[in-house]
Amino acid sequence: MGFRIWDLGFRISRFHYLRNIGRGARRRSCRPLRLALLKVASAALVFTFSVVRADEETAAAMEEIRGAVERFVNARTAGSTDDFLVAVAKVREMADAGQTFFRFLLAVHAAQEPLCALSDEQRERYLNEGRPLIRAHAQERNALAQYLIGLDCDLNLNQPEEARNWYQQAAAQGQTLAQNALGLIYYLGQGVPQDDDKASEYFRQAALQGDRNGEYNLASLYAQGRGVPKDESMALTLYTRAAEKGHSSAMNNLGWLYQEGRGTEKDLVAAANWYRRSAESGNADGQFNYGFICVRGRGVPRNPREAGLWFARAANQGHVEAQVNIGLLYRDGDGVKQDNRRALTWFAKAAEKRHAMAQFFIGQMYEEGRGVPQDHERAFNWYTKAAEQANPRAIHALGTFHYRGIVVPKDYAQAEQHYRRAAEAGVPAAQNNLGMLYLRGEGVPQDHALAAKWFTAAADQGAASAAYNLATLYEYGRGVERSHVRAVELFRQAARQGHVGAAEWLFKNGYTSWGEKER
Repeated sequence: MGFRIWDLGFRISRFHYLRNIGRGARRRSCRPLRLALLKVASAALVFTFSVVRADEETAAAMEEIRGAVERFVNARTAGSTDDFLVAVAKVREMADAGQTFFRFLLAVHAAQEPLCALSDEQRERYLNEGRPLIRAHAQERNALAQYLIGLDCDLNLNQPEEARNWYQQAAAQGQTLAQNALGLIYYLGQGVPQDDDKASEYFRQAALQGDRNGEYNLASLYAQGRGVPKDESMALTLYTRAAEKGHSSAMNNLGWLYQEGRGTEKDLVAAANWYRRSAESGNADGQFNYGFICVRGRGVPRNPREAGLWFARAANQGHVEAQVNIGLLYRDGDGVKQDNRRALTWFAKAAEKRHAMAQFFIGQMYEEGRGVPQDHERAFNWYTKAAEQANPRAIHALGTFHYRGIVVPKDYAQAEQHYRRAAEAGVPAAQNNLGMLYLRGEGVPQDHALAAKWFTAAADQGAASAAYNLATLYEYGRGVERSHVRAVELFRQAARQGHVGAAEWLFKNGYTSWGEKER
């Protein structure tokens, strides 16, 4: 989760799936790539906390403390789980040795950072033990102590105004943790009027000190055009500076900018390199994105086995999209041994977090009896959960249950409502099925022109059955102007996509060249 100084920067993740749903559907992304806010990466620590224990005797010991705090603060906030685990172990070691400062440091983050977990009794004891010492240093204008007291007020004492006051005192002394924290407060409007200009000013103050998280957060504002003019080239520059200092989320975002050609020329190889660096730093988004390009062969040779390894690492960190995608690899036996039970396990993990596509996939497995006994009622229930989140494929699946009278009474009107919602959302199978309702006059008045409209929409997305249905309308001039030439083109399109009926029609009518590749 990272320290609950929340990070503004956006994580740019590939929310795509490896397979489309439904039989005979072509591959396509189920959800578009998007920019999403990530938790705050606290700024790199400018360590000035000169007194940790009254009896600290040597400069070497002081340097060890300084290094431990810097690693603790920076590793997780920059997205590196592996480094953070090492840092937490060191902080715990010092806390277990009875060092009050490290006990407080661990406890102040424990409420919202699982890797810092303490029992409630131990956390309260460490906080109560450390507060007098840290507050005394804060009152002596120690910037780090001021920041930590502000953090304690924010996370543990429910005193947001006092927290801002301490952050402001620390920020005025150049404390980059506090500057990033205040930037986020104004960005989100937490207890203050939302103000992108103030957010950008605080992030800029941290960035001008060479703070990697200030650079990262300011880059995110430039990428969005919030508080600053939108400038993807400047975002690229700032992300690069942060990434070169080890900020793994900046590495991930650079991968996306190079992938999409934002602020630079499109370069899939450079994108792959940045995703890989982010992944190797332990960043879950970087691991997911690198897995995604491995399975798709973008900037690297296609390697679904390696994709599975990276998906697994991200999934084990709780990355929900990775959990869905590794489930798909197991379901389809792509790069891993086919295993429906494992697929279902990963889908279930994502479904626990109300992931709509995971819910849909579970419904599909119950409908088909894959890894579980076939159970239409459970399938219907899972489809309903996903449809309640407006998942178009689940909505389409419910339409088919209503059309066929499975679990619920047969109801063409209900089928039409579900098919229409899914069709308008762009699901090819739903567009084809809605066309069939118009063709047959089931649940709607018969209308060949509207049937042709929906068959066309589905055929344009590569649906073989829709191309076949549309070809038939052209052959007989129903809802469209009769055209044998156009009918043959569409029959050939469907046949090339494996439609048996289209191939039979072509052979029957003397066409034998439909299997040749288009030039």
